[in-house]
Amino acid sequence: MTTDTILAGIDWLIIAVLIVVSIAIGFVVRDDARTGGIEGFFAAGRRMRWWFLGTSIVATTFASDTPLAITGWISQYGIAGNWWWWSQLIAMVAMTVFFARKWRVAGVLTDAEIAELRYGGKAATTLRAIKAFLNVTFVNFVILGWVFAGMAKISEPFMDWRALLGGVVYDALAAAYPDFLLFHNFDNTLTIILLVLATLIYSSVGGIRAVIITDLVQFSFAMGMSILLSWLAVRQVGGLDAAWAQLAELYPSGETGVSTTGERFLSHEQVASFIPDFGSGVAGSLGIPFSAFVLTLGFMWWTNGNVDGSGFVAQRLYTARDGGEAEKGALWFTVAHFAVRTWPWVLAGVVALVLYPRAEVNELARDFTACAGDRAACTAEMNACLENRYTCTLDGYTLLVRDERTGPGGATVVEYREDRERGYPALIRDILPPGLLGLALASLMAAFMSTVSTHINWGASYVANDFYYRFVNPRASNRHLTFVSRLATVVIALLAIYIATFVDNIGAMWELWGGLLAGLGLPHLLRWLWWRANVWTEITGMLVGFAFAFANYLVGQTVGFPDGQMSVLPAFMASHPIHVICWISLAAGVASLVVTRLTPPVKEAQLARFVERVQPMGFWRDLGAADASGRSLLASCGYWVLGTVAIYLLMFGLGFVFRLEPVKGYAMLAAGLVALGVMIRGMAALDRRPKGVAARVA
Repeated sequence: MTTDTILAGIDWLIIAVLIVVSIAIGFVVRDDARTGGIEGFFAAGRRMRWWFLGTSIVATTFASDTPLAITGWISQYGIAGNWWWWSQLIAMVAMTVFFARKWRVAGVLTDAEIAELRYGGKAATTLRAIKAFLNVTFVNFVILGWVFAGMAKISEPFMDWRALLGGVVYDALAAAYPDFLLFHNFDNTLTIILLVLATLIYSSVGGIRAVIITDLVQFSFAMGMSILLSWLAVRQVGGLDAAWAQLAELYPSGETGVSTTGERFLSHEQVASFIPDFGSGVAGSLGIPFSAFVLTLGFMWWTNGNVDGSGFVAQRLYTARDGGEAEKGALWFTVAHFAVRTWPWVLAGVVALVLYPRAEVNELARDFTACAGDRAACTAEMNACLENRYTCTLDGYTLLVRDERTGPGGATVVEYREDRERGYPALIRDILPPGLLGLALASLMAAFMSTVSTHINWGASYVANDFYYRFVNPRASNRHLTFVSRLATVVIALLAIYIATFVDNIGAMWELWGGLLAGLGLPHLLRWLWWRANVWTEITGMLVGFAFAFANYLVGQTVGFPDGQMSVLPAFMASHPIHVICWISLAAGVASLVVTRLTPPVKEAQLARFVERVQPMGFWRDLGAADASGRSLLASCGYWVLGTVAIYLLMFGLGFVFRLEPVKGYAMLAAGLVALGVMIRGMAALDRRPKGVAARVA
């Protein structure tokens, strides 16, 4: 490459258009946010249709970091590494069938607010405040932290701001910017600050309605470009037949090599398998012990605090026109999230293994480590890469990350290692021509903005609704509440930027997030299904889970774990992160049940108010709620199983087609479509009832 920068003028123009259009949407819909108070700002007047809210949810989960994480998993654990999130399909279908309608008819604005509706009393008010605080800080900022870290990895090979701004302006800005707010380097920082600023403008001006509409545009754009990139990547290596053949050649059966960090390379069979390798030779997230895989499918999905839709998913469900729209939106999200999105990223991850063979990339890492220790070991090409990463011509350099540590005598030791998550931006850089490169980069920026807009709006909803309106000024006017909501949005965004500068490892943050929510799964289920659950059920699960997870994370990040352990638990109890999360869930669940039995139940009058409004399924004594929704618990369980099987059939059907097993693939696709159709028709029966009856269950 002979140009001074990778991005051409057309690429910069495309990125600029994305930012301008996103901001413009916020101003177009600002009137609804300005006049509707917190109801208008955070629930869009509760008028959204299912395709808007469902697409908005899937757009939020389509974060810019996700294709990077999946690319890394495929290299380290194979396609089966995706079971870390594929297992959540069971929970998402359960959320759709059992809880989507309930969130809408509850009439709340945050999941923290449901505590007072369900339990009542001072303890419930305290729980509401605590959950709002923890969601704003720990949970929200952990998620934004890994999203920002992902965007930094994406932008690093492309965004050469010095070439665009000129050396004088660039150096002046870099000198003035505080070092403690840097995302690895100043180019990454400028990119993220600009995107967050644009997101902040349309989110604070237009509220959740602007977020949802921009999500629809941004998801369509990002999904289209991810499909195009995977198609071009496969074509680059000669088609699917050639891709799988080259994979087999590069990664033969048996021992295939070891990385600079001691990680064994997978064989092509392990990469292509949809089922994890249970052998002891594969270490890590989904090269897992059989026990961890069983726990993933049988335990983890329902012990996660989001199993009922709590968080930003519920925030979208509040905006629905009625319960039926909320349910259909949740189902569309689940189908799109698992069946539609999976395979473009998986195929790109497989091609990255072919175009950037692990053996060659690790050899390059060793060469650059030697170069860092002795400049005489550097070739002219290596020196050129070190001077300007944007013009580097060495294949695989984009996948390297530089680490520094203090060596003997206090000297700084520089080491290079492979970072397979960078394989996705490397494909964009090396495959796409000008114009398409800008579109692909802009699509990932759109995914980033979509996720950030959701989380700053979601975090602001707790500040405005659960703190200010509930405790500070419950008589505030709509205009005043809108101002507070916008101010909270700005504060959340600024705090997120600061916290995110400390995040480097996306996978570690995902594990922390899983641990933080592990204690809330059972309490969240019980509050919708069992009359005996009380406020102390949730408080106990929350405190035990958060304390265990955060303590484990702090020990790992500071003093480290003893030899042979990967957590504070002994090695015989936990040899994998899934084991740790499950132990957290078990401890929190047992503690919650014990405390529930030792504390008094919710007052009868409070339970009656909750049942009358929400009409929950489950076990409510003589309060008459089990069948009031028009769909029994047993029927809902049937739809849950049917929907789960249907979407797994669709997802793996496409996978077998791409793995060149068409007979099996098309048979699974056909069966999945039939099963999904039966589920949709059966669940929609509630919305076909006479209007008077439907209104009571909407």
